[in-house]
Formats: sequence, structure tokens, C-alpha cells
Amino acid sequence: MPRPSVFRAALAGLLTSAVAAAGLAAPAAGAPAPAEAKDADPLVVHLDAISPELPRSGDVEITGTVTNVSDETFTRINLHAFSSQTPILDSATLGVSATIDPAEYVGQRVTVPGTFDTVDELAPGQSATFSDTVPVELLETSGQPGVYWIGIHALGDSSVPRDGVADGRARTFIPMRPTGRDTQEVSVVLPIRGRVWFDEDGAVAGTERWARRLAEGGSLDGVLDMADSAGSTPYSWLVDPAVLLAVARLSHGNVPRSLGPDPSVPDQQPTPSESPSDDTQDPESLETLTPTESQPSEEPTEDQAALAVAAGAWLARFQDLVGATPVLTLPYGDIDVSAAVRHDRTRLDQAVARGAEVMAALSLPSQPVVAPTSDVLSPEALAQVPAGTQVLVGDNAFAVPPASPTSMVRVLGHKVLVTSTGAEAGGPGPTAANDPLALRQRLLSEAALRLNGDDTAPLVVTLPTVWRGEDAQSFFDDLEQSWLEVVPVADVTSRQAFGVPASSLAYTDEDLAAELDAASFTAASRATQAATLLEQVLALVTRVEAQVRDEVLVTLSEQHRAQPGLARAAAERVEDAMREDLGKIDIEAPAAVTLSSDSGPLGATVVNGLDQPVEVRIEARTDGEVTLTGGGVRELGPRARSSLRFVATTRQPGVHNVRLSVLSVDGVPLGSSDQLPIRAARVSAVIWILMGVGALVLFGMIGYRLPGQIRARRAELAAAEPLAGAQEPPGRAEPAAEHPPGPTTPLSGRP
Repeated sequence: MPRPSVFRAALAGLLTSAVAAAGLAAPAAGAPAPAEAKDADPLVVHLDAISPELPRSGDVEITGTVTNVSDETFTRINLHAFSSQTPILDSATLGVSATIDPAEYVGQRVTVPGTFDTVDELAPGQSATFSDTVPVELLETSGQPGVYWIGIHALGDSSVPRDGVADGRARTFIPMRPTGRDTQEVSVVLPIRGRVWFDEDGAVAGTERWARRLAEGGSLDGVLDMADSAGSTPYSWLVDPAVLLAVARLSHGNVPRSLGPDPSVPDQQPTPSESPSDDTQDPESLETLTPTESQPSEEPTEDQAALAVAAGAWLARFQDLVGATPVLTLPYGDIDVSAAVRHDRTRLDQAVARGAEVMAALSLPSQPVVAPTSDVLSPEALAQVPAGTQVLVGDNAFAVPPASPTSMVRVLGHKVLVTSTGAEAGGPGPTAANDPLALRQRLLSEAALRLNGDDTAPLVVTLPTVWRGEDAQSFFDDLEQSWLEVVPVADVTSRQAFGVPASSLAYTDEDLAAELDAASFTAASRATQAATLLEQVLALVTRVEAQVRDEVLVTLSEQHRAQPGLARAAAERVEDAMREDLGKIDIEAPAAVTLSSDSGPLGATVVNGLDQPVEVRIEARTDGEVTLTGGGVRELGPRARSSLRFVATTRQPGVHNVRLSVLSVDGVPLGSSDQLPIRAARVSAVIWILMGVGALVLFGMIGYRLPGQIRARRAELAAAEPLAGAQEPPGRAEPAAEHPPGPTTPLSGRP
């Protein structure tokens, strides 16, 4: 639909003509007064089926449901068809008409008995079906080619007496059947795209949401139902490979991120702490997609098992529907292309390459494509789209929609397919704009207006990814009209492209402000840098770097523009997980070391807390006054410890701070380190001198006093010898020791 920044002035002028063309002027005499806008109708009317076009003769059939959403009981609820009398004649007016208040008067009711249905009673919360068959002549349309309003008004009795104001309403557009033999080409694109999140451990996040999407009636199930219902009617797929990858991982148990060795690399044996990957892995098709389980898995819960079955069934069904038809493949993660080219061009290359890998691994034929969800692309991004990539943008990407008879234009060196944002905008309220019936009727109406006017270019429509309503599979039922030809997108893109100047592109300040900012790409880069570092540290080749790349590319999706902070937080969680793993490689140093000389030993321990072998470098940094030798590169097995020996040398006394850090082999810090003080005692030489001096003094004193003590001793002995000689008898010279006295020997020498 037209962008306010481009067509605001035009819309203001068209609104007046739209009111007149759509029959919004005061009704003729006898017609009901225009309904006044109300906050909410007590009865909700939903159109389930309607004749796709106004026939020249015959009946128009309308079926649906009416639901009482009030607190009162309604009785005798009549459901009257209504239509406008004058047609809408161009696409711009149709777009404005779709936005008017649902309570605005657009046409009078048909009250002829037999043309309306009646529900006798409807209690609060109850629903009932209805069916109206109205002869086309009673609708009193002008018969002029164009698009008319058509719908249902519900009027019933409650505590408020019945009046001319509808208690419930639903409306849509219906084209008058075009005349002539010409046909209008239409190409329908079924998208599979949506936000993908990963948990901190690398597993696909939001499994409950995925279960709802894959269950019967869910959005992913509904798009396959729609494709099934197409039968032989051609359509084209537009797919984000990240969604397919998430489904594939869910189907294989949603294994979290793994640090285990890459099984595709030969001669890498699992470490003792690993168990073989489970036999649900298919190495030929999913080896490059899903992580390898490195620890014994727990028995899945009932919900997990059911989700795996549903995901596998959905993926198999999708592959069958695709067959040999090439799939329009978005860059992985539906990356914000304009923002990527502005902030980090390599991310676009990674997303394109990864998308091709996923499609090849799933054996799905693909055609790379850039198709922004906003329908607009910056000129800078368009100029740098990789060669061979198809580009789809909306007609609102141009200041004035280009008048190409093929819907193909050439701008900035690229062939560009122009889609109809008007048809994609859906139908009018109060029914949801992307209700299947509302979208189908808007598509038919836009096609009829092209056929009636001068613009006969193929109408290319990209349908929404999330359906409101339960009957999505009925979309294709009424596209088979004699004046309508449905063709594949490939038929349109193969046609001649008409050149338009780059100045015709309309990329406004509002578009620029809507892009993901540089902070989003910085957060993604920090996460992948941490993963690259972890990959370098692990001794075996793993997939951790590739897995993290997948996890952060989805945070750069254009679909995160509304809440970029959540995507940045997701990238930061991935980085935190990588830093936590790197932090498990730690070093332990002593509390302190004292050197009793100029050098001495220092011991430390490096610890690998991971389940995988690593190779790291140990670095010692000092304050420059002390030198440490030792450390170097160390290989550690899973959960292993290794002792380190350093020699510290210094000639500077005092306390020196030393930091021991764990680095990659290339010298990048991993984050783990330990610090210790080394006390260097430079006074040790003085101590030895003092000890030497003390020894000299000691021995000097000994040398000084010892001779005197010897002389004194000798003098004492000399003085004692004469005394002993005077007491012995004369003539006895034998030593007493040789002739010891017996017990009878007299001490005095007398007989």
C-alpha cells in the first residue's frame, strides 16, 4: 500500500474521490441512515465464503458465522447482504477505501424476504452459521466495470430495541466480472519466514511456539494446507532457510550447541568423555545443519518427542510439495539487507552462502533472492546485491510505481521484480486485513482493475506469513477465473526488464531510521569473535564457530526492526556463553612467592574445565623489574590439569606484581588470569657478609682466648704435681695407676 512519506498528499486528494466512488455519500431517500462508528459491535460477523466476482446475472452467495461477544442474549438476528451501487475504478482509490472506518456507510441492505438468513437466538459467547443467496439484480449495482463493496449486516433484538444501526458487520471487495477476451496474469508467492531465536546453549528457543505453528491449524501447517489446496494452480515459494534449519533441528531432538569434534572431518576420534552421536542424525543430509551431540542425551519428554515428530512430518511434507520447482531462497535469517550493506557487508555474504548450504543439505532446489519484508530496499543495498540474485521489491519502493508492462525493471544493474503492495495489504475492516478471504478478494479486485485499465502488467503478490482465520486452504479455490491466469514467478522474472533511473527509488529518512543500527551488528560481531577464539583453542576441529554464526545471523533479521533490543540481547547471550566456556580454561598461581636470591622457582597450574582437549599458551606479565622464564604452549586433555614451572629473576629488591594469563596459541587472551606478588630480597648479599664477619669475629675470639686458657690449664697442672710427689714414700717411683692399692695396702706407707 502507498507509503505515507511518498503519497501523503496524493492520498489526501484521493480520499474525497474514494468516498464518492465507493458510495460513501448520503444514501438516496428511503435508504438506511449511515451507521455511526462504535467502539465495538456486540455481534462479530465473519465471512467464510463469498462468490469471487459479481456475475452479470444470477446469484451472489455469502456464508459465514455470527458470534455474540456481548453479555446479553440476542434474538431474531437477521443477516442482510449489502453492496455499493457505484464501483471503485482504480487501485489508489481501492487502497484508500480499505482504510475507512468499518462503520462508514458504503451501500444499502437487501431486505427482500428470502434473501437473508435469521438466527433465532444467540446467547453470550455463542456462534451460529448463516447463508445468504442474493440475486445480483437486487444488489442494484450500476453494472459498470470496477470493484464494489459487498458484505453482511447483522441486526437483532436485545435490551436495546432494534433500530437501523447494525449490531455486527463484515465487508469486503468484489470485482465485476471483466468483459472481453483478455486475461490478467497473477503470480502468487507463498512465504515461509518468521523470527527464529536460540537459547543460550544454542538450542532452538520457543519450542512451545514452534509446536503451535506446526500443529494442525498453525501458521506453518496452514501455509502447506494452502499449497495443497492449490492443486494444479501454480504458485512460488519464498523461504527463509533459517526457518527450515530450525524445523530440521527440532525434528532431530533440538540438540544444543556442541564443542565436540566435527564428524565430517576425518581422523578425529571422539574424546573419552564423548558418546557417539545418536543414530537419528543423517550424515548425508544434515551433517552441516545440526550439532553433534557430545554428551549422553536424556530421554526426551512426551512434548519433546511429539514436537520432533511434528517437525519431521512438516519438513517431509514441504519437501514433497516443492518437488523440482526452485524455491526463492532468502539470505539465511532473513537478514536486514539494507542495514547489512551499511554496517557489515560480510554478513550479507555469510547469509547468502549459508542459505545455499541449508537448501543443498535438504536437497531443495533454490534461487537466491532478496525480498525485504518492508518491500523497500536502499539504493546502496540494491547496488551491492550479489550477482545472480533475484530482487523483489514493492511498488512503494519507487516515488512513482514504474510503468513496466512485464512488472520487471532494471535499476542499478539489477533486474527487479515489482510486487503489488496494494494487493498484499488485504481487505477492509472490521475483518482482519490478512484474512484469507479478504486477501483473495483484494487480489481479484486489483487484478480486475488492471485488466479494465491501461496497466496490464502481471500482478505479483507475496502473501503474509501468519494467517488470521482457520480456512487458509480455501484461498486458491476461486482464483480459477476465465479472465485470470495464474503463472509462476519464474515466468515473470524471465521476461524483459525495462530500465528506470536510480533516482526513481524512494528510500526515505523514515526507511533509513527503521534499519537495524550499528549496535546490532557490533553485538553479533562480538559473539562470533568469541566463538572464533574458542574454535582456535579447541584442539580438534569443531562446528562451534559455524553454529554461533547461525545463531547471530538470525539476530540481524529485518523482522527484528520493531524490537532491536531483544535481538541485541540474544547476541549478547551467545557471547556470554562463549566467554563462559573460554573462562573454564583457568590458571591457578600461589598466593605469593619470596626469592631468597636473585632467582628462584615459581609454580602454577593450568586447568581445562572443558570436556574437549585444548591447546593454549601461558603468558607471564611483570612490572618490568622481574623476569620470568617458562610457560609457553600447553596441550590439555578434557578436564585435565597441568603443572607449570617458571624461574623468576630480579636484581631489584622489593615486591613485584606478576600476572599469569591464558592465551590462545596466537596470543589472544581467553579471559582467565591470576596475579601474585613476588618479594625479591636484594639484601641477601649483606646477610652473607654479616654472616662472614660474624664467623671471623667468632673464630678471632676463639683464637685470642684459647692460648690463654691452655696456659692457665698447664699452670694448674704444674702446681698440682709437686704436692702429689711429697705425699709418696721414698723409693717408690712406680705410677700409682700401675700398682693400685689393694684393700690391705696402708695409705700411709707404714708396715
